[in-house]
Amino acid sequence: MKAFLLALPLAVLAANSAIAADPIEKQVLITATVPTAAFYVEPVGGNWMNDPQDMAWNSFQGTLEPIRKQLQAKSTIGPITAHLLTPAAVTSGVNVIDLNVKVGATTLTTTATEVLAAPQAATGTTLDFMVEPTVPAGGYQPGSYQGLVSMMFETAAPIP
Repeated sequence: MKAFLLALPLAVLAANSAIAADPIEKQVLITATVPTAAFYVEPVGGNWMNDPQDMAWNSFQGTLEPIRKQLQAKSTIGPITAHLLTPAAVTSGVNVIDLNVKVGATTLTTTATEVLAAPQAATGTTLDFMVEPTVPAGGYQPGSYQGLVSMMFETAAPIP
């Protein structure tokens, strides 16, 4: 009887270890960016620059709606300039829709242009950001269009 009573707890322990599942490890990547106080250009209203922006089709007007967002910009170093790294466009196969990109009142090209003067940049401000389509010569052609708008923002000490 003693052997039976000793064997019972051992049998229960063996049964519990047989049904135990392997542990599951999970990981979550956390990122954060704290910009330098000297110079930054950041999206307003969340990190929308990392999400695809849909240029909606307006059926009544037969045109694509512009994308309108805002940027916060500051530079205690000098004026802020911006330029496109490549001409902005969206494509669908052989069809191309050129895009006009504006930061504040400035239309960006592949040549650096001042978008914020030094006095405004020093205190920081909010700038409008807009991407609007240029109607192609033959009008809009049906398709699923995609493209990247690649911009560079820079600041430098003003030239005396």
